Amino acid sequence: MKKILFLIIDMQNGFVNEHTEGLDKKILDFQEQVRDKVLTAGTRYVNHEHTACYVFEGWKSCMKGTEEAEVIPSLLPVMARVFDKDKYSCWNDDMRKFIREHGIEKVYFAGVNTGCCVLHSVLDCYNDLVDCAVIENLCGSTSGKREHEAALDVLRSCITESRVISLERAVEELRTGGVRA
Repeated sequence: MKKILFLIIDMQNGFVNEHTEGLDKKILDFQEQVRDKVLTAGTRYVNHEHTACYVFEGWKSCMKGTEEAEVIPSLLPVMARVFDKDKYSCWNDDMRKFIREHGIEKVYFAGVNTGCCVLHSVLDCYNDLVDCAVIENLCGSTSGKREHEAALDVLRSCITESRVISLERAVEELRTGGVRA
């Protein structure tokens, strides 16, 4: 039986808008359906004056210590751990160590922003030869549906179409695949 990680990317207060509102509830519904089959963790983007977003874009949201930077409170109880990061990708030494220590064989990704943090994290995971899938209807973009769909197209091209999956397919895989947390 495979050990599975459900990784929720950057579902924090500063990334909730008209395009991502309600995504937390969908993620919680999914997690409830598969909670005995997965280990769930999350990430949090913490901005500061030395990040690319701050330096090159002048973006000053989700700064360390602000309410914007905090994970949506309803999601915290389902996360075994929250990884702080200051880059798009969460795939760093801490994540690799966590994956190794827990014997994780596959990662299912959800969260925001599909074209930034989700995309970079998935590509790094894939390049590190960890099996992965992106649950397309559990991801979103604060910039809207067009950007979300464009990122999914890139992911389909880079990690194969079979790894960009629907919520329904993810539930089915986890229920019938003989996986355990």
